[in-house]
Amino acid sequence: MPRSTLPLRLLAGVLALLALLLFPSIADAHTALKASDPAKDSRLSTAPTRITLWFTARPQLPFSRIRLIGPNGEVTLDKLVADTGMGFHADIRGAITPGTYRVEWQTASADGHPIRGDFAFSIAGTGASSVVATPSVADSTATASHHTPQPEAHAEHSEYHSVRWMEFVALLTVLGALGFRHGVLPPLAARGVPTAEAADRARQLGSSILILYVVSALVRLYTESVAVHGAADAMNPAQLRPMITSTTWGIGWLFGVIGSILLAIGWTVSRKSVTVGTPLALTGALGMALSPALSGHAAASQHFVANVVLDVMHVLAAGVWLGGLLMVLIAGIPAMRRLPNGNQDAAVSALVNSFHPLALFCAPIVVIMGAGTALLRLGSVGALWSTTYGQTLLWKVAWVALVAGMGFYNAVRTRHALGAAAGTRRIRRTGTLELLFAAVVIAVTTVLVTTPVPSEMVSP
Repeated sequence: MPRSTLPLRLLAGVLALLALLLFPSIADAHTALKASDPAKDSRLSTAPTRITLWFTARPQLPFSRIRLIGPNGEVTLDKLVADTGMGFHADIRGAITPGTYRVEWQTASADGHPIRGDFAFSIAGTGASSVVATPSVADSTATASHHTPQPEAHAEHSEYHSVRWMEFVALLTVLGALGFRHGVLPPLAARGVPTAEAADRARQLGSSILILYVVSALVRLYTESVAVHGAADAMNPAQLRPMITSTTWGIGWLFGVIGSILLAIGWTVSRKSVTVGTPLALTGALGMALSPALSGHAAASQHFVANVVLDVMHVLAAGVWLGGLLMVLIAGIPAMRRLPNGNQDAAVSALVNSFHPLALFCAPIVVIMGAGTALLRLGSVGALWSTTYGQTLLWKVAWVALVAGMGFYNAVRTRHALGAAAGTRRIRRTGTLELLFAAVVIAVTTVLVTTPVPSEMVSP
């Protein structure tokens, strides 16, 4: 095996191992049942005419359902209707008789994480009664009905975290390819270094990674459908369509998929027309960068705009920094070493020095934007070590520190040794190590995005 390819093969092996080792994390739901009418364990003298539920966050109707089960089996309910923004209700259409009834419910907030629960109430008296069609007025002072949430539905599917990890890796790689082609190579070309092969390698790699991104997104759509609708009704068009088009999660998912298609078209068109292809590609990349925010914690946050802006800036900067480093290693350096009639190692040095200002600009943005989202989501400093989200965030911070430390070492020490063959080999080794640390950061992030946000949790 050629020595120059060893770091890249090591990187590929470790990335594949991480994808296999990622396992589902049992996480509490992000939305909680706040109150219900009828209330939990209540004993009614007259039959109710509707079931009303209120939550701690705005529920998404396409993710929601209610079942009412009584002494004679399931009772027919009307369609769900939104109620005061933080709840929904369903009118009772079936016959109600005295006895004990169980309400089974499911919903999800804007980030798509489903939660299920149930509670019981009873009706006293003798004889049967039928409800009338006229709905009753919900009692906003109903006693809080505590839920017993099941483990998050995503945790039942071990592929979810691996797919999420691959989707994040693909997204950062694609953003890195754009940053490399439009931010690293033009200054290099201005210095007289040929960049055509490096640009073509980056485009080819980015186009290939787009396929991985789309496949990962489709698998994530399937796992979301299973989590919300159950395995029997997964990918049912009648249920899938409103989930995609009428929820924040679905719109975020569409941003990613449509953005990847626009990016692919832009890269194809740019071969003949840069003025048309480049804007298309950049627009598609922005849509892809918006997708994690609109289908994650930011979408369900009370500080929606601030969280989305911080998330998008965090993703864009991380992609240009870490994805750009990946492009330097597997597209730029091989292309520089193939240049004819010249000092290839000097070209490698020029390439790395062209990437350095971009990385130096993006790395602080990653840290600052990440700190901003942490402040909004933690709610208090104590949540940093007293909650699962905070503890997971600390692990992420530790690994980010390692990535930043390797980046600092590469900037201060390794970069200045470039210009000779030994320096080129060294930057490939240390750059690969930096990317390995970054792969672990992404792995921790896949756990973080399925962990409840402390500032949005309430005690039952």
